[in-house]
Amino acid sequence: MDNNWEGDVVVRMAIGANGMISALSVKSSSGYDVLDQQALEMFKRAKPLVQIPPALRGRQFSIELRAIYSLKDQDSS
Repeated sequence: MDNNWEGDVVVRMAIGANGMISALSVKSSSGYDVLDQQALEMFKRAKPLVQIPPALRGRQFSIELRAIYSLKDQDSS
């Protein structure tokens, strides 16, 4: 916030058949390494709190997740 940095980060997360993260990487950078690294850490910490849907349990799959860093109020246009 002090630097007025904003941006979107797209993270690719691969989940192994055992349900654990097998790979985690930045697919699209915000342009700021600190925001990119924060997004990776945030999704890594959140993974244990999210249940894998029954149809995907025991299977390998990957998803793309987006972190949006914005200093604007969501209600403002």
